[in-house]
Amino acid sequence: MSELIRFLQTYENAIYFLLGLGGILYAWRFWNAWYQLRISVYGLEKEVARQDLNRAAIYLFLVFVIGAFVFSTVTFTGSMVDVEDMIATPTLQLSGDIPSSGTPGDTPGAGPSIPQTPTPLPTVSVNPEFCIEGRIIIATPTSGETVRGEIAITGTVDVERFGFFQVEYARLQDGLWLPIAVKRNVVINGDLVSNWDTSIVPAGDYILQLLVTDNDGVEYDACRIPIHIESME
Repeated sequence: MSELIRFLQTYENAIYFLLGLGGILYAWRFWNAWYQLRISVYGLEKEVARQDLNRAAIYLFLVFVIGAFVFSTVTFTGSMVDVEDMIATPTLQLSGDIPSSGTPGDTPGAGPSIPQTPTPLPTVSVNPEFCIEGRIIIATPTSGETVRGEIAITGTVDVERFGFFQVEYARLQDGLWLPIAVKRNVVINGDLVSNWDTSIVPAGDYILQLLVTDNDGVEYDACRIPIHIESME
């Protein structure tokens, strides 16, 4: 389903263009058949004109149904699709050989050798160079800012052959991106998200991500900033 939605988002304008041509063609055939039916004298002529009229009406209806399907899929279903979640699975590494049996009282070297501190969990990478002023940028909140309650996320998305953009967030030590909003309009120094209720998000350190995809389905490098969400309590 996601592949179909991505296809429709990429070629939406071309599909509407072809449907428009089809609508004009069958609208003309419908009118011509209706005119022939009106001026026909003989029964056979009337029957042929009536068949042409019904056929043109069916095709016009199909063009309308396909157009409505494309519009509703791209506008409503497409906005709920999480294009790609990046999931990182942390692992705990043990050093040394682990024997098949052993107890804490065994002599040194007989049991597993475990580091005194666990291997640190992977963190989400943040590269400020991917945030491009005037093209792909998160203006507010600012990098490292502490936020609480409902906030607006502002910035700019203005790239060539723009397709759509997503605003997402993830814990600092987690690769699971959760969607905030998906939009298909260019934004210049305005609201990327008008209101995000952070009170429903557990307090902690997070990364905000602005991910832009062009009309060919190619993603730009994600603009990311760290923020701290503070509890409302």
